[in-house]
Amino acid sequence: MTQQDYDKDLRPVAGGPPVNISVFMFVTSIHSLSEISMDYGITLFLSLHWGDPRLEFNGSEAIDLRSDSQLLSQIWTPDLYFVNVKEGSLHEVTVKNKHIRVHPDGRILYDMRVSLTLICHLYLHRFPMDEQSCGIQLESFGYTTRDIQLFWDEEVEVHLDSELAMPEFSIGEPVAFRKVLFYPGLGYYDQLQCTFPLSRELIFYVMEYYVPSFLLVVLSWVSFWLNIEASPARASLGITTALTLTTLSSAARAHMARVSYTKAIDIWMLICSVFVFAALLEFAMTSYVHTKATGMSKKYRHIPLDSPVSNSPLKRRIRSTEISIEERHCLHESAMLNIDLPLSHIGKRIITKRKTAKDPERLFRASRNIDIYSRGLFPLVFLLFNIVYWPIYLRGDLHEG
Repeated sequence: MTQQDYDKDLRPVAGGPPVNISVFMFVTSIHSLSEISMDYGITLFLSLHWGDPRLEFNGSEAIDLRSDSQLLSQIWTPDLYFVNVKEGSLHEVTVKNKHIRVHPDGRILYDMRVSLTLICHLYLHRFPMDEQSCGIQLESFGYTTRDIQLFWDEEVEVHLDSELAMPEFSIGEPVAFRKVLFYPGLGYYDQLQCTFPLSRELIFYVMEYYVPSFLLVVLSWVSFWLNIEASPARASLGITTALTLTTLSSAARAHMARVSYTKAIDIWMLICSVFVFAALLEFAMTSYVHTKATGMSKKYRHIPLDSPVSNSPLKRRIRSTEISIEERHCLHESAMLNIDLPLSHIGKRIITKRKTAKDPERLFRASRNIDIYSRGLFPLVFLLFNIVYWPIYLRGDLHEG
């Protein structure tokens, strides 16, 4: 091959039929999928096959042109690029990882090893129970379908290393296909695409977020079994669980993209926060009712008989008669005012006092009932929420994208 009979700037059979280029990928690593930057890293071997009649020669063995060969840069190669790439590099340790093999019949194998950072649009409605599909897109930069046509290898389009694994995802079988795209003003271009189905492993998020938040909600219900008068213990328990859950929720959102829609974990944390806050409100209500009942009961305790009215005939009447607290209360009021009330009037007032005296008892009973009903109502509602939440997000009933 000489410079006079070979031009590396012209494709094989220039002006003739398009060059068919067969593509094969061997993926050694998929890593660093980021929900914040919406990209992932991949390392692969890219192998291209095509024919160039200008490179036919007499012989029985193929010729390998290594990375340090000067002839490597003198051979025409396709101008393929990765459409959805952010960053990329050709490996150069210890030498440039590329070579060309020329067969006697003009068939060419062009092989290289590259690392790429590729764009991957993630739909996080079901996060962390989501399934994603990240892909790689390969296309010619300057040659239309009239000059070159891209095809996946007939035997194996994309092959994954048997030891390839991701810590947060399980990787499904890659799906490879070919498309023809039209760019206005430029023409038609072949594009090869391959998608990698990724299913997120849930166990990390269950242990890191779901179980702790679930236990915090259950812990907030402990206050329903504490004594109503143990206000410091109940208050500190409610405030502690609320603050801890807030910190846990903030940690869950810190490593996530700021998307405009709610995610599955957002719904969970929100409902858990509502339950913890509701338990705190239940304590406030119970404490208020109990405090009010305590204040009312003090008004109807036993009234001391040593009234400041020293010479009242009612004072002797109170001391000498077996009467109830309500009667003593009425007679004591009469003695304080130095009024000798008729018995009928005192009787009416006694009936009124007896009705009023029952209010503290009703309030005490109401405060106890609030706790009793909450012991069953809160777990029941939370159980119903879980029955609805988990099937919806695990089955993927919500539309993504």
